[in-house]
Amino acid sequence: MQSEQFERIHAFWTRRPQLTQGELGEFYQRVIAALTPCRPREAASLGDSLADLRHQFFIEKVLHSDSDAAPHHVGALFLYFKRFIIDQLRKQRDDDADAQEGCELRAPDAYAEPLRDYQLTPQQVREAADSFITTLPRDLILLLRHCGCGGMPVKELAEQIASAHYHGGKLGLVHRQKGELASAGRQVVEPAHRATLLGSWVLSLLKLRVGDTLAARDMQAAQIVLDILCVAALSLHLDPASPPSNPDERPPA
Repeated sequence: MQSEQFERIHAFWTRRPQLTQGELGEFYQRVIAALTPCRPREAASLGDSLADLRHQFFIEKVLHSDSDAAPHHVGALFLYFKRFIIDQLRKQRDDDADAQEGCELRAPDAYAEPLRDYQLTPQQVREAADSFITTLPRDLILLLRHCGCGGMPVKELAEQIASAHYHGGKLGLVHRQKGELASAGRQVVEPAHRATLLGSWVLSLLKLRVGDTLAARDMQAAQIVLDILCVAALSLHLDPASPPSNPDERPPA
């Protein structure tokens, strides 16, 4: 979804109590359509279909939410939806535990179980993510939030950020190949990606080396770490009045 198209959702979100019936219907359709490509792996553990979960999310977390934190791009909306799915899993786990008197066995948390092999908890990863973000200049944080977490093409930030493509590459954003979606992502699959700021931070946190052959479980843990990093990045308040970073500044290798 192009950023200008998402502006309509953002506008509806910020004035939810004042929407007319027609606007409410359009708001619902736009949110559901925006969420259609988002298929969180955690949803497979729930009994409801993705369509039902999108509907529940809109009612509970969009329409009736007391929060004023409207997402600024579709990547943030995806993360809101994924956090809703994880909350549903947690509720299901607690309900199952309450229904089994005398049974202390608990269903594994969607994020906690894969991280346990690396002696990490989701909270420890979040704290590490918060610390990592403080080391990044404003331009890299913007690239992470809008391109790495939100799927916006790096070129859309070129007017705001000097050498945006260079900075995006050093950060670890993966530019899509011709024929794929015109956006950027983040991954630690190839050695070239692992040596970037994001890649080296993730591997260090998981106690892996750049040259290691990564197993499927390593990749799963890496994506979870990046998901938590995105939650941290999107939760960070950036002062819009802050001066831009030095155009000649280059991120550390």
